Amino acid sequence: MVKFIRLLIAAATAVCLCSCANSFKDIKVTSFDLVSVSPKGLSALDASVAIGVDNPTVQVTLTKMYAIVKMDGEPCLHFTADDVTLAPRSQEIYEIDVHGNIDGAFNPFQILTLFKGSSLDPLTVDVWFRGVLKNGFGKDFEYKDIPVKDLIDKI
Repeated sequence: MVKFIRLLIAAATAVCLCSCANSFKDIKVTSFDLVSVSPKGLSALDASVAIGVDNPTVQVTLTKMYAIVKMDGEPCLHFTADDVTLAPRSQEIYEIDVHGNIDGAFNPFQILTLFKGSSLDPLTVDVWFRGVLKNGFGKDFEYKDIPVKDLIDKI
C-alpha cells in the first residue's frame, strides 16, 4: 500500500512538472520601452527598461539574466539584468535595471557605422537566463544568434 501511495505521488508530481514546463512557452513579451540610460564612464552604462509581459501561468522568477550583443559575429556589449518575478496569471509592465559594458576587444567607433544606414543586420544577441518556479524548480534557457532586427520587429 505504501508503495502504491509513493507511486501515485510520484506520478502526480511528474504531471504537475510537465504541465508547468510546457506553460513557459505561453509567456509573451507584449511591449518594450527604454526608460532611462546613464553612462558610466566611457565603457559602461546603466539603463532602465519597461517590459510588458503576459504571464498566463504560475509565478516565475527570472534570474541570472545575461546577454551578449554581437556585431558581425564579434562580441561588442555585455549586459546583465536584475532578477524579476513575474506575477501569476497577469499582464503587467516590469521595470528592470540593466547594466552593460563594452567588450574590451571591441572598437566603440564601429557602432557609428550603424548610423550610416538604418540596417541592424550585423547585430545579433545571445541571451541566457534561468526561470525558477515558486517551489524552487527551475530551468535554464539559452538563445543564440538572435537577429536584433527580428527582436525589434516583434515588439
